[in-house]
Order: sequence, then C-alpha cells, then structure tokens
Amino acid sequence: MRAALIILDVLEDGSVPEIAGKTIAERQLLFAREAGCEAIIAFGGGGSPTAIALRHAAERYGLRYQSITSAHALAGSIGSGDTLLVLQPDLLPEARQGLELIQAEGQRVLILSAGPGVAGGFERIDLDRAWAGVLTIPGNALGRLTALPEDAAPHAALLRIALQQRLPEARLADDLLNDGRWSVIADGEMARLREGTWFRTHLPAAVPTMPSRWLARELIAKAGVWLVQRRGSRFISGTLFGLLTAGGVAAAWLEMPILAFALIALGVPVGEAFLALSRLAVAPFGKIARLPKLRYLSDIALFVTGVLVIDSLAHRTFFPPLVLAASLLLLDRDRLPQPFAPLRDRGVMAGFLALLSTIIAPETSIIAVGACALLANVAVGAIKRG
Repeated sequence: MRAALIILDVLEDGSVPEIAGKTIAERQLLFAREAGCEAIIAFGGGGSPTAIALRHAAERYGLRYQSITSAHALAGSIGSGDTLLVLQPDLLPEARQGLELIQAEGQRVLILSAGPGVAGGFERIDLDRAWAGVLTIPGNALGRLTALPEDAAPHAALLRIALQQRLPEARLADDLLNDGRWSVIADGEMARLREGTWFRTHLPAAVPTMPSRWLARELIAKAGVWLVQRRGSRFISGTLFGLLTAGGVAAAWLEMPILAFALIALGVPVGEAFLALSRLAVAPFGKIARLPKLRYLSDIALFVTGVLVIDSLAHRTFFPPLVLAASLLLLDRDRLPQPFAPLRDRGVMAGFLALLSTIIAPETSIIAVGACALLANVAVGAIKRG
C-alpha cells in the first residue's frame, strides 16, 4: 500500500488560501491520488475547516483518512512493507514530470538545483541540491522517528532519514518553477498570483479566429473562481447547451428557420464553456475522456434542422444539409490556416445560416454555407499539396 503524508499548515501571514476553490492540502491530495496512494495521513489541523475539507475530499475519492498529531504516531500508521509519500507543506505539485517520477517503481527523493530551488522556497540539501518537496520512503524506515523529539516536523525528519539511507534521487527540471506548476505558496499574495495564472494554464487553448471557443475561454478565465466554486455551474452550462441545441431543432420543426439556426449558434459557446469547466474540474492531471464528442451534437442539429427547413423533394431536402455536415467534419481533420479557421466554428456557421436566412431562402442559405465549407476543404488540400 502507498499512503501520503499531508501536513496541514497555515501560511506565514496566517492565511489558508485556496487555488481555484481547493486548499493547497486538497491539491496535494489530488497529486497523491494520481500517484497511486490509497490512504491520506493528515498531520495537524485538528478540527479546522482545512482538515474537515481534506477529510471530505479523501472520502469522496475513496481514500482512507487518518489524522495524527505527532511525528511518533506516524511510525505506527503504515506497515513496514508499505510506502509513504511525503509532501512539503504549502507545496503546489502540478507538474506531470514530478508525478511521473513518483509513479515509478521504488522509493526516491525529488531534487532541484540549489540556486533556483532555494529561491523558490525549497529546502537546501547542500551546495548543489535542494529538496523538491516530495519523496517516497519505505515504511520500515519510519521507526527512526521515535528517536527524535515528539514535536519534530515530520517532513524535515523524513527528508534527513531518506538522505541518511541514501535513497535514489530524481531531478526535476528547474524550469518547472518558472510557470508555477511546481511551487511553494508562501503567503496569500503568492496564492492570489498563482490562482490568476492557474485558469489560463489549465484552460484549453483558443484563438479569436475560433470565436465560440475563445469567448468561452475568456469568460471562464475572468469569472473562473466564481464559476468553479459553484458545484452546479457545469450542470447548468451542460443543460443550457442541450436546451439551446434541442430548441433549434424544435424551432425548425415549427418552421422558424432563423430562430432555429440562431439557437444552435448560441448553444455552441455554451457547450464550449461546459467543456472548459469540465477540464478545470479534473485539472491538473485528469482527462475528460469522451466529453468533447458532445460537439458533434451541434453537427447533428445543423443537419436535422437543415432537413426540416427545406420543403422540397427528398433528394433536395437531404443533399444540401448532408454536404454541409460532411464538409464541416472534413475541416476538423487538419490544422487550418488562420483565414479558414472560423469555418470550423459551428457557432459561426450557424450564425451565418441564421443571417442569410433573413434575406434568402433557408435552402439557398444551406447551399451557400455548405459550398464555402466545401471550397475551404479544396483550398486546404491544395495548400498542403503545394
């Protein structure tokens, strides 16, 4: 079994800050869970809100939780054949390289170069090395803690024991300290600065040439903390996306093509916001698996709406929407030059359809927009060949 030691501590200014709605201890728990830990051992904190939040988080993820108040108690907390993952207080461990080093077989001490490490708030080991704030140590080495004073800081004591036992060392890249992916949060001001960059670090990339995705990203980057702290934000955005998309199809059934295309266009950025919030909910190490496939609902809605708003023979009813849907899917295959990028945005395309439908027949609008998407595919193919 692998357990994690998380030390509940207040910062130098007496605050207990949060990063995107989770305390530093909860962020360490996410790292420990990804590292294969089955139990959390919390040191200190008592019945504080931080300790209660950590317990609830551990139980939510199916991890065993134990609270201790002295370094001596740690010696009897795990078996001699088990492994203890030790995390430095106030460490925000979100670099995948660090996780992969800890996931590897065997015990080890993560280190950094002394200069940048000490400057970043990590403990110096010698002239050349600094502890990177994470180590794994065998359970049979914890008995040495009983020879130390009962009020000894367990993380510092375990670092000394690990060094005395000459556990293998693994070096983290120093540049991980530059972007905050591996950082010591020393005070509330540093926490606020890190939180300001955290959202942009973990939100999916987007550019203004993909307006729907870009608008969703910018909105969440500005209102991220407010949204993430509200558990219903993902449910509301996902539900609203479904309602707008279904509403577009219903409007087409009721022979209101302009409203139909407009509702689908509005639904696309809402769907992108749902996906972005889903990414933040599992950041930094989790994945949202098949959720991005929900984007295909907009394609299905455009096809069905196109069929419903064309009142003609069967081949004229199905063919233009089919060409449009197929052309859009083909545009998703490759990276597009910037001038063609907006054509991949379903919100933009549905908006064009709504706008054109105000001045020409819906069938003609679908043919025109489908032709643009088809010509874009031809142009992109020519550019790749040339």
